[in-house]
Formats: sequence, C-alpha cells, structure tokens
Amino acid sequence: MKRVKHSKFKNTGILFELLVRQITLEVLNGDTTETAKTIVSEFFSAKTELNKELRLYDLLLKEKYKSESRAEKFIDTINEAHSRINQTNLHKEKYNLIKKINESFNMDDFLSSPITNYKVLASIYKVFESKNYENYDVKDVFNSKITLIENITSKPTKMVEAVEADRIVESYKKQDKDLRLLTYKILVETFNKKYSNLDDNQKNLLKEYINNLSNTTGFKSYIEKEIPKIISEMKSLGKAIKDKVTKIKLAETALVLSKTKIGKVVSDNHVSSLMISYELIKELKSKVNGK
Repeated sequence: MKRVKHSKFKNTGILFELLVRQITLEVLNGDTTETAKTIVSEFFSAKTELNKELRLYDLLLKEKYKSESRAEKFIDTINEAHSRINQTNLHKEKYNLIKKINESFNMDDFLSSPITNYKVLASIYKVFESKNYENYDVKDVFNSKITLIENITSKPTKMVEAVEADRIVESYKKQDKDLRLLTYKILVETFNKKYSNLDDNQKNLLKEYINNLSNTTGFKSYIEKEIPKIISEMKSLGKAIKDKVTKIKLAETALVLSKTKIGKVVSDNHVSSLMISYELIKELKSKVNGK
C-alpha cells in the first residue's frame, strides 16, 4: 500500500493562502508590479479548474455540521464533486501555477511561512489525491478524513471567530463571490480603506510582522528596538503636554511598555500594544502641533 504523500507546493489551498499573503506584502511595500495579484487573477479566474478546486477546499474548511454522520456525508459529496473536475486540466493548470510562482518568487521563502489550518489543508489534499492511487494506505487516508470530520463538527472558539470575522478574504467574499477580482478588491480597496490612516511607524510594523512570519528571531529583535524608541518619544511628548490627566496616562503607558517581556515568540498582544502606542503618539502629536 502506498501512502498518499502531502505536497505543500501542490496544495491549492496552501498556494492560494500564500499568494494572498504575498499580495498583502505588495500592498504594504507599495509594489506596483502586483506580481502576486496578476498570478491569482490569471490562475484562479472563475472558469479555471483551480478555482473549482479552491471552492471545494473552502467548503471543507468553513462548513460546520453538528453530527459526524452529516459531516461524513458532506465530505463524500465534496469528494464526488472533486471527481467531476477535469483532472487533466487541473494538473496542467497547477503545473503552470507552480512554474509561475517559481519564476516570480524564491520558492523556499514563499513556502516558509506558517500556514493557517495546515493539518486540515493537508488532509483535504490527501483525501482528494487518494482517488489517483490504485492501492493507497487506507488507514492514512482514513485519519485524514477523521481530521476533516473533527474540523467540520468542532465549534470555533471566540478567538477564532474574531479572527475569521476580521479576515480580509472573508470580508470580500461577502461582497462579491467572483474570485477573479479577489486580489484587487481585497487588498487594494478593502485593505487600504481599513488601514488608510496608518502612519509610517504602523505600516513598518505590519511589514516587519508579515515579512518575518518565518523568522521569529528577526521580528523579536525589531520589537525590542522599537519599544525604547516609543518610550523615549512618549517621555518627550509628556513634557509638551499641559493636561495633567493626559500626562499621567502617558507616563503609565510608557511604564507598562518598559516592563514588557518578550519570550521566544512575539505574541499578537505585543504587536497590538505597539500599534496602539503608535496611535497614541500620533494623536498626541496632532494635539501638540495643533496648539
């Protein structure tokens, strides 16, 4: 029996997520070449087999049922729908997509970022791919199916719900289901509309955060250098502010930042704290300059 090996660079769900992340980087970096956007527009247009497969990935990721029996039937239905995709064209499109990505980016760097729901995405790939094997490891594919059933029947935590509600991709899908416009609409219109008021410090923080998803040491070093700068700027602003309440709050914020301890991994709370601190400095500067 052959074990169905998962291939990260052949997994449509993973490739799409990484391309969307790359588009985010292009927007943040002001990259006018829009390479990733062009790739998504070309390979995930409404008529492509890749688009059809991506929609099936999305259904298995997002759909929820209370009972395992319903979840199992749903998986079988999706798997059957996947069988109706033109496999020859799908393999050809996927080959050309991987070739294009390899020509446009450093593949090792492109694939190095951690993937949301990696285990689930890998399980979807194995279930789909098993149909191409005459004699596959039944237990291995069965375990992948169990992973999908657990994902479909699980209740999302409040934290996951909050993240999902704020995901740019989901925000766009509610407005327009046409994936041909996904890259432009999501990350140029929606993203810029939501974050248009960010100053350079905040934009740089987001750039570092995304650029260093696979380099926690580099991002930790960046955060550790930024905190003293923020504290210094807060103290400087404190001298120019006359309102006593504001001065006290500013001093308290600076004190909290000075006591910030960063472990091996920078948490989202650290990023949020810096974003809020930058926002506070920005507001106080406008008041000081206004006077």
